[in-house]
Amino acid sequence: MVKKQDRVVIITGATGGLGQALARAHLLQGDQVAVTGRHLTKLEELKEMAASLGRSGHLHPYVLDVTDNEAVRAFAAWIHIRFERCDLLYNNAGTAVFKPFLETSLDEWEQTLATNVSGLLYVTRAFLPMMTKAGSGQIVNITSLAGQVATAKAAVYAASKAAVIRFSEGLRHELDGTGITVTCVMPGPIDTPFLDRADETGRYRHKVRRFLLTPEEAAKTIMRAVERKQPEVALPLRLHVLSAVYSLLPHGVKRWLAPLMNRK
Repeated sequence: MVKKQDRVVIITGATGGLGQALARAHLLQGDQVAVTGRHLTKLEELKEMAASLGRSGHLHPYVLDVTDNEAVRAFAAWIHIRFERCDLLYNNAGTAVFKPFLETSLDEWEQTLATNVSGLLYVTRAFLPMMTKAGSGQIVNITSLAGQVATAKAAVYAASKAAVIRFSEGLRHELDGTGITVTCVMPGPIDTPFLDRADETGRYRHKVRRFLLTPEEAAKTIMRAVERKQPEVALPLRLHVLSAVYSLLPHGVKRWLAPLMNRK
């Protein structure tokens, strides 16, 4: 039975490395955690994890493709019936293909935009009325440092993440004074299977290995920012500083540094 004082946490794309780490951390805090993923077998693994933590009754798996707006609305209705509220929403579902633009198929870049942009908008729109009615809640949009600085072979991915960064900023202004906060998370590369799917050659993982975060490190930093209701958080700090400095440089200097930035 769900207690009224239990926080209700929604995590999309929870079957990946970061989503799993966030789910585990929130389960350990005693939160009610609803997790989504496209594959039932991966969600079953999360159920096993919850059981190992003695938190089986706190995990609520749901098969969902965030690019299906009707399915997203049905999921939100399910949450409303079960919990009547959403206290914390992690828009974590995402995908990427690291290829030159002309080598990226139409299906690949449409799927990237559908998942990273439209899917996030669908989920936010579905859950925001619950938060508005309650006069409280927090939306956490997981983006990427690629949304600040685009590199070769990531033009579409970077565009999708830049869109979410700007969406987060605009939504934050719209929700000012409502009791609902928006946190935009901009991580660098995280050591998860996401990288292997994005770049099947493995070269990108090798080239950025010194910057790789573990999912647990990333989740810890993100949750600290969420508790503080920070508007934005970027990690790791040194990569964020490099990205920020690079974005301010003259174009001629950027061209000179381009070989260092284009590591995919």
